[in-house]
Amino acid sequence: MPIRLALIGCGRISRRHVLAMKDLQERGRGDFVVTAVCDANPQAASERADMFEELLGRRPVVYGTHEELLASARVDAADLCLPHGFHHGIAVDCMEAGLHVLCEKPLGITIKACRTMIEAAERTGRVLSTAAPHRRQPGQRTVKWVFDESGLIGRPLSFFHQYRSSAVLPAAAGQADARPNPSQLWGPQAGDSGGPLPEHKRWRRDRLMSGGGPVLDSGFHYCDSLRYFFGEVETVYAVLQSVKSGMPQRFGDAPEDTVFVTLTFKNGVTGSWAWSLAAPGEEAYDVTFYGSRGSLRDTTAAPFSIFHLFQRTPEKLETARLESSDGSVYNMKQLEAMHRASLSEEEEEFLYPGGATDGFAIEIWEFLEVLRGNREAPEIDGREGMRSLALGDAIYESGLTGDVVLVDDVLDGSRSVFQDPIDDHWGLS
Repeated sequence: MPIRLALIGCGRISRRHVLAMKDLQERGRGDFVVTAVCDANPQAASERADMFEELLGRRPVVYGTHEELLASARVDAADLCLPHGFHHGIAVDCMEAGLHVLCEKPLGITIKACRTMIEAAERTGRVLSTAAPHRRQPGQRTVKWVFDESGLIGRPLSFFHQYRSSAVLPAAAGQADARPNPSQLWGPQAGDSGGPLPEHKRWRRDRLMSGGGPVLDSGFHYCDSLRYFFGEVETVYAVLQSVKSGMPQRFGDAPEDTVFVTLTFKNGVTGSWAWSLAAPGEEAYDVTFYGSRGSLRDTTAAPFSIFHLFQRTPEKLETARLESSDGSVYNMKQLEAMHRASLSEEEEEFLYPGGATDGFAIEIWEFLEVLRGNREAPEIDGREGMRSLALGDAIYESGLTGDVVLVDDVLDGSRSVFQDPIDDHWGLS
């Protein structure tokens, strides 16, 4: 019997999930059916139901609330594509109603929210998976192989990541306040363009709903990728500013558009992540990883390269340049071919089911395979998702307090100055 899915949250990111399901269907991996969609916006829910009918051949039932869906729909699992602040409450409701959950990143809005979700999964015996597609794409799979198995650049030692641009990307923000009060909401800031915000961006301008700015929005992908490559981060030191008004504003007074972070990893790797979305004039991009015998550079320059390393999109393949100390040079196409040649047929199918290379399709298929009993657990389960969130929150903790912060202190709740107002708002204190 096909696994019955519900899509809860029909905003922009949910469109990528529908396209991924279509991709799986076209690859002969369509042993699932979406029987319900839910959104508080009737138009959004109806449009997504139309999309399912057009692409997958069946129109799901539309619900206005997840409570109505859980009371009436016969489903096995839920795919959550919601504003961040709703993740923990709705995920817990779903699991307590017997549904398995695939949740868009970040897993929870705070560490306490994540723990609430993890505890619900353990209590109910339901599967909880974090949707983070980038480490599941060929680019990052290949890079992981380069670092861990190939020996092409030796032992990873350091990385340097810089990006400067004046094209400000959408970020969470909130109501400006004259005081550096971490409990404030961020809103329209000096330097913002005029006009009302589109509906899909408004919740991102509320830190109590979004959890933070770009460091914890698309930056969650970056944190997850770094942990995938090098393991756990030990310490972070961060300077965060907003400079788009022409005058630097401290983090806490305004959301970050300029970031300087130094990271030390438990395995000895050290790296820097420095970027600005408010740097007028010449744009620049460079991200290079150094090992004991060479370097690997991500040359896939794009606006979201500050967050999405070695990213493949439907429009553009990822590119890279590896140079060994012996003078050998490889591009990403060659590296990927070498990586794939090292895989057995079973390993190839495990990483790229049916030849899929879209991270969204792969994460959904992995989730379904866990539910079928064909895989033991999701690659990015609740605890793994929480650890990636802890890195982003440690950056914020350092930016707000000026301290060097141990990521483990954020993970265990010893340090939570940045998160405390958010937890208070959601009753998680």
